Amino acid sequence: MKISLLKLPGLYDTLFVLFLLLSFAVLGLGHLSPLFHVNNYLTARTTLLGHLAIFTWIGLGLHLISYLRAFRIPAMLLANIAGIGAFLIFWLLPSVVLVPLILLVCAILLTQKTAKHKAQVQPTNRSEA
Repeated sequence: MKISLLKLPGLYDTLFVLFLLLSFAVLGLGHLSPLFHVNNYLTARTTLLGHLAIFTWIGLGLHLISYLRAFRIPAMLLANIAGIGAFLIFWLLPSVVLVPLILLVCAILLTQKTAKHKAQVQPTNRSEA
């Protein structure tokens, strides 16, 4: 499967979710265990949320570009709207994590489903032509 501007936000969303889960796991372990030496939990959390803002703008831009290119594919439009909404919530309310994570997972699943469906439909159309 080739990477395109339509599927790139799905890949970025997957990497973003993995980054979030990994960073929150490290922060949680650091808060609970003195082994990781997180002396000031709030400072570490604030630094994480600062980096999150940069990643949020990148994701928002990727979803906007993909949205503008996907006008003929309704499922991709819905996936991009979910991604845009998730990244806007991350940017405006960074302490609320559950709702944007659910939206990002929905965007990832819709992008995968659409890419698989499009890959299955295209070879059929080429053989008929």
